[in-house]
Amino acid sequence: MTHPSTLKYDNLQIRIEGQAPETLHVWFDGEIHENFKSQLIALPSAHSYVFNLSGLRSINSLGIREWSHFLLSLTQKSHVTLEECSVVFIDQANIVPQIIANSKVISFFAPYYCPQCNIELNCKLSIANHRKKLSERRAPQIIHSCGAELQFDALEESYFFNIDKLVGEK
Repeated sequence: MTHPSTLKYDNLQIRIEGQAPETLHVWFDGEIHENFKSQLIALPSAHSYVFNLSGLRSINSLGIREWSHFLLSLTQKSHVTLEECSVVFIDQANIVPQIIANSKVISFFAPYYCPQCNIELNCKLSIANHRKKLSERRAPQIIHSCGAELQFDALEESYFFNIDKLVGEK
């Protein structure tokens, strides 16, 4: 059965698409904070989920706790892949790696700056395409559409602190 639906919780919207019980694609848009109650998230049962976290704008300490319980519970019975994890999510994963639980991260955003255009950008990094640089805890080189090489706009040792969990190396 196809499940195209949208769930709304306080400052969070969850869009679900896919074919249950196979794979469901789930987009999170908004904030995960003290009002996020994992036991109230009514996801249809599936063998696997692909969570897109590009729309996650904020996650606080109480939200981290609830999210961790939610994801851990889900990964005990289903396979969960995280894609396009927002900078906010990765910042928190470096502090509390349990928010990734037993899921697999395939891509995430990282902060960059274009010195020629004088703009900040969040660039998507793919674990598969950037594994070597990431495993060295180094930011991959990215060329902006203007032709300038982007500068990584965070401390590499901090932003890639728990990268082993992301790239699948222990």
